[in-house]
Amino acid sequence: MVFSGEFHPWRLPSIPLWQDILEKMKAGGFNAVSIYTHWGITEGKRGVLNFEGHRSITKFLDIAKEVGILVIVRPGPYINAETTGGGLASWTTNLADVARSNGTGFTAAWTPYISQVSKHVAPYQYPAGPVILMQSENEFLSDATEPQNPYTYGHTDYMRRIIETMRNNGITKIPITYNDFWPSGRYASGAAKVDLYGWDAYPLGFDCSNPSKWNEVGTNYDNYHQNINPAEPLYLAEFQGGAIDFWKGAGYKKCLDLVNEQFANVFYKNNYAAGAYLQSLYMTYGGTNWGNLAYPGVYTSYDYGAAISEDRTLAPKLSEIKLQGLFLHATPHYHLAGRISTGTSLSSSDQIFTTHLATAQGQNLYIVRQTTNNNTGQVEFSLRVNTTAGEETLPELVLNGRESKIIVSEYPFGKSLMRYSTAEVATWATIDGEDHILLYTTNQNTTTSLASTSKPVVSGSTALKAVLINGTTTIVGPAPSSGLARVAAGKTSVWLSNKTWLAPRLWQPRVSGTSGNGRYDLSPRTGSVLVFGPYLVRSATVQASTLALTGDLKSGGTTELELIVPGSVRTVLWNGKPVQVSKTPVGTLKGIIQVANLTPKLPSLKSLEWRCADSLPEIAVGFDDSKWTMATKNSTVRPAEHQPLGGKVMLYADEYGYHGGKHIVPLLSAIVLNHNPGILLYRGRFGNKATGVKLSIQGGSNFGFSAFLNGQFLGSGGGRPDNDPVAGSDMGNVTYTFPTGLVKAQNVLTVVIDNMGLNEDWDGDEVYKAPRGIRGYELLGGGDFSSWKLTGNVNGEDIKDTIRGPLNQGGLYVERTGAIYPSYQFTSIWNSSRIDPSCTPFIGISKPGIKAYKTKLSLNMDAKTDVTVSFDFGNSSLGGSWRAKLFVNGWQFGHHVSILGPQSVYPGKIPEGILNHRGENDVLLVLWSLDDSGAKVPGLKLISTTGLASGKQIVTGLAA
Repeated sequence: MVFSGEFHPWRLPSIPLWQDILEKMKAGGFNAVSIYTHWGITEGKRGVLNFEGHRSITKFLDIAKEVGILVIVRPGPYINAETTGGGLASWTTNLADVARSNGTGFTAAWTPYISQVSKHVAPYQYPAGPVILMQSENEFLSDATEPQNPYTYGHTDYMRRIIETMRNNGITKIPITYNDFWPSGRYASGAAKVDLYGWDAYPLGFDCSNPSKWNEVGTNYDNYHQNINPAEPLYLAEFQGGAIDFWKGAGYKKCLDLVNEQFANVFYKNNYAAGAYLQSLYMTYGGTNWGNLAYPGVYTSYDYGAAISEDRTLAPKLSEIKLQGLFLHATPHYHLAGRISTGTSLSSSDQIFTTHLATAQGQNLYIVRQTTNNNTGQVEFSLRVNTTAGEETLPELVLNGRESKIIVSEYPFGKSLMRYSTAEVATWATIDGEDHILLYTTNQNTTTSLASTSKPVVSGSTALKAVLINGTTTIVGPAPSSGLARVAAGKTSVWLSNKTWLAPRLWQPRVSGTSGNGRYDLSPRTGSVLVFGPYLVRSATVQASTLALTGDLKSGGTTELELIVPGSVRTVLWNGKPVQVSKTPVGTLKGIIQVANLTPKLPSLKSLEWRCADSLPEIAVGFDDSKWTMATKNSTVRPAEHQPLGGKVMLYADEYGYHGGKHIVPLLSAIVLNHNPGILLYRGRFGNKATGVKLSIQGGSNFGFSAFLNGQFLGSGGGRPDNDPVAGSDMGNVTYTFPTGLVKAQNVLTVVIDNMGLNEDWDGDEVYKAPRGIRGYELLGGGDFSSWKLTGNVNGEDIKDTIRGPLNQGGLYVERTGAIYPSYQFTSIWNSSRIDPSCTPFIGISKPGIKAYKTKLSLNMDAKTDVTVSFDFGNSSLGGSWRAKLFVNGWQFGHHVSILGPQSVYPGKIPEGILNHRGENDVLLVLWSLDDSGAKVPGLKLISTTGLASGKQIVTGLAA
């Protein structure tokens, strides 16, 4: 089975950690990884494609090949992915053509990107490399399925052209696929038919605030498959692996509670009941929306409640997923099994639903679950199963609420045969010619029948009994609450364990058949050893009498290492160091590894020297904006719903090359510098007749803005989240009456906007072209603006920081002057906390405005300790309405909105390689107060995960 999980390398810009994620996935039972590539961060300026660094496809594929994990590449052009513009290049918002159509302008836009991605991927197609599938577009309407929708015109031709472009640029050896957003059959047939049709499913949705509320299991997946593409394998291209959280949401801990190990147990096994041949879990590692990657609905963390958390630690559900992955790889006849029956007839209880799958050779799988997810209590039952000797009734099975089991009969492993068992199969291995099968159970007695002519010998349990009668060994009794019990019968051993003990401790690294394409094979065809105890096992090799293991151990305690290995093994190495082992009564090798407490000592941020400076000097009348962009356009090719709402000059930031970042606008001359999300600034100039101003400002849901006249604060506002009780909003309409005496002969109105990114283009209806910046304006009392200027990220599309790319920064003064970078040299505008104790973020700013705080901190962590560090803002509800941006060594890794939350720790953790664990780090924190309450972070501190003694690749140096 292709057992895949989603991982976006560009959401983890420390490249050495890509290997860490892939090794964890492979150890966790995954034999494939699915990746999006991101057009928007690759081509920030039209015609300038950058596949270096965290955008490198070939670097990722090299690492995947080394690890031995297959890859599904999904380049779009549109990817959705909760990223700005759904991954479309921001400059396409200025095209007249409808995006995701067959228009000549849009075709010319995406063709170079898809061509180059295809050329990068082509040498890595299986069997020469790890890439087994490439996806065209994503979750896309069809002019055949939705002909009434005006935005679907030309979709079939567009899809056909993407497929042709991939094929013409070397993608000739692997299938091209499509991911439908529900099983409607789009592009499963017709002129743009793909080779393999897939679809996605998120059966619990995304309400993380109610994690105990479950929907029922879907029973129609097989019907969808049979009706749409029965000649192809069932491909679940995205199946729920976690949940998105939103601004003002419940937080990702609640998302993990929603899509937890119970969910994985019930819903993924239901996929196998439907006959899934390819399954990819979205997400398996989420990562971070660093910089301005996010679309307006989501915040910095993209943890997703995934099996591997944002800080790269293993969530409990990875243990459940691992058991399923190991079982499927060990059970190749699953793919030969057809559906025999579904329903309650095979069980003694009408509360138990069973799907029976069987092969022509008589092998059977029974996937059992409770009929409803609303029953959280236990149900006891018996189950009728088929064997070659006839029907058997298996007694004393128990299902907890929200639990599913796969019961097998006539199960072959190596040269052995298990006739049936009420326990579940974890995996098996043949070692020294002996077949070892590992079974597990919870809260029930077990009965197992094994074809055998040898007398059974029980060890490791006094409660387990085994008898040999007429060529069958019957094993009855409970699994031990901890540890392993063994029943040995000739060249066959049955091992029994409690699931709670086993799941987090079991690993099955391959030790042979790992060269060539065998490196991708997790089936028993490749030799393996069974390892119990460590937090993680990454690899294993056997040379002569030495077994060398690499992996990770929890710190501050003892790990009991237990092994089922070849009899020739006399020496065991863990991360290169010997472990004293001895043989146990059950025949395993066992040893103890002590690990010291590796929790790092972190510096107190309050003890450091801080430098501070005003980061909104643009509000001063005399501020020099001569290098800002003059707004001169008075029309746009955007759709009617995105036309200006007032004013002679159009002020859309994207139209002037500023596609992200904060925008600042002084109404004496407006400044806009980016297509990228982030800060925009405008300055507008006018004479002395005006008594007030009307503004329509659009920055995406959850955006914020502040307005100043001649340096005096007028007011702030912003958008609302989609989950707001009143309703979501991405635009603010305000009217300001100018204070008496403030208007002079010449005046400057300055507007600073926190642009939250472009909308996604889910329906292909051009919503991503909604403008960012000032949508409309009008002076009250007479007169008009004589000029507008705007600015955003430095040089707009002509970015200087090609390493971090087009989405890292916006238009704040400290961003434009380079103060976010470690190499920045302080000027006279910067004060010091050693001179002025209020020059710290702990004291902060006491009035509306923006201030920057910069410091240096040093860390000294052991290179073989894996730990991640974060900035904890503490109680983020202190004060009024304020926003913050956090830069670490030049990378933006925190975007905070006090009145929204829920995130207060930035990011989920800062990746090593962005943060220097063995040297100096540069930190800049920007605080923006939107009202008279000011902004401060009195509880700001560094926190870390508990250290792991790790065998991962050592990170040296910084990503930039």
